[in-house]
Amino acid sequence: MIRETIIRKIVELELAGHSLLEDNVRSIDELLHAAALNEFGSWETALGYAGVNARDVGRCRDLTAERIKQQLRRLCTTGYDLGAKVNRSRDRAHYNAAVRHFGSWREALTAAGINMANVTHRRPKHLDRESMLLWLRNRQSAGQSLVYSEVCLENRDHALAIRREFGSWARAIEAAFRSTESSAD
Repeated sequence: MIRETIIRKIVELELAGHSLLEDNVRSIDELLHAAALNEFGSWETALGYAGVNARDVGRCRDLTAERIKQQLRRLCTTGYDLGAKVNRSRDRAHYNAAVRHFGSWREALTAAGINMANVTHRRPKHLDRESMLLWLRNRQSAGQSLVYSEVCLENRDHALAIRREFGSWARAIEAAFRSTESSAD
């Protein structure tokens, strides 16, 4: 088998959701395993050429749909880049499990409750400091949550911009309602 064929077969196994643990591959496709050892010297090296981190192999079994959604919400609220390409290279096992459970990366984010309409890397153009405070006050007046994680899932761009501007979510909330209290006096 030539290198490209070995790499392609490893990727196909991974995409099909098969375990890439060396013993499992040896039992599923002994020829592939032998060819990989012959061509690359070790199974781990063959995985590396296929773009698979050997440390991640076998780890995806505990990635249930619910656990994936929890991890995606955590990534969202910590301000981490939610792009498919970034996450595929950061943690391929997590990315593949998300796609396997939900059909696509975007669908996985949506299933996690992340509003995709408000997920970018840019600060919203119309948000200056006073607009941010007004936005928070309007949310409260409308009976909407001011809990950072909930706001972030609904409108990540606004939540991250506000947190960056004020240094923390708590300071932004304090500023929004301190200024209304002092104007009410």
